[in-house]
Amino acid sequence: MPTPDRDLARELLERHWSDVVQGRTSRAVDESTAARIDALIGSETVTFTYSLPTQLLGKLTDHRLDALCLQRGDNSELQWDPRSFAAGVVVPWVRDNENVLGKSADPYVSNPLRQPRIQPRPANVRPNTLPLWASLHTVLNEVQTRNDPAYTEDVFRSVLRAIFERLKDQQFDYPTLPRASSEQASYLVREILKSSQAGEHGMSVAAALFTVVGHQFALWDDVRREESTTADHASGMVADLECRRQGDLVYAVEVKERRITVADVRSFEDKLNPSKLTEALVVAPTSKPQDAEISRRLRLMWTRGISLHHHPIESLVDTLMSFVGEDGRRDFIVEVGRQLDAYARPSGRLAWRNLLVGVLDGNA
Repeated sequence: MPTPDRDLARELLERHWSDVVQGRTSRAVDESTAARIDALIGSETVTFTYSLPTQLLGKLTDHRLDALCLQRGDNSELQWDPRSFAAGVVVPWVRDNENVLGKSADPYVSNPLRQPRIQPRPANVRPNTLPLWASLHTVLNEVQTRNDPAYTEDVFRSVLRAIFERLKDQQFDYPTLPRASSEQASYLVREILKSSQAGEHGMSVAAALFTVVGHQFALWDDVRREESTTADHASGMVADLECRRQGDLVYAVEVKERRITVADVRSFEDKLNPSKLTEALVVAPTSKPQDAEISRRLRLMWTRGISLHHHPIESLVDTLMSFVGEDGRRDFIVEVGRQLDAYARPSGRLAWRNLLVGVLDGNA
């Protein structure tokens, strides 16, 4: 009698989830199926939010299995035990992803799921849940009728996309580090900047860094920023980050995920001139030796009254974390989470949470 391989199921779940989080697409299901999936995953009842991905993952792991089966039996090789499979595979995964489908150690405990197969109109359920039961049956019955691994995969990935959309509206519960060293802060920054969303994450790290430094040393009381995709000229801002004291602009920071060009320096100078600022910073990777024309341009700006500094975000964090003290380092790590909550996609917030969990587990 077949039983889903739990290690394989976990591997499939993580692989498909990673693809969905990174925006790697697959063939889409039809609109009616997508609408049913959205309604089921958007439900506040764990019976629906857990059973749909559990049944599909079991089927995807071993396609001999019946996608509608709820109990192991002796009459068919297609029968299996989704209840224990959910508890062993899906529940821990949901717990690791901010309980996005609701908190439950045993989501199959409800009576409608304690029968041989999923029914379109189970007995003794609230009338208002009948449309969801019908949707659950329709989606899974189509999977079982087609019995096509490619179609099962498409439906499963559509379910994961719906879960990802639900996750977007959640603020993450980031673990708190009891202590924070300079080495840990540097490690966290370098790891979060390795992702494909380095520009988005770099902006959050820079905003957090200048927020904490401003408060620690009473340099400014507010750091304003725009989303990393918003052009400064469209937002009316002088730079990506504006550091202000009592409303007045006192420092400007431009953040780039790539090496700057002469055109970048000239553009920043044009934006700085009307502001009357004499000090500003470009946070961007550096080349060694620095481009001669960029160096010449920076010297020319200095003769005109603007000191434009240029440092990579990693070196700034390395240096400044040794000055702000342990409280400042903890504040910085917390502030990165706040910035990611406000501006980043769920994958970035998940990455930050997982890095913090790793640090608590002794990985840095």
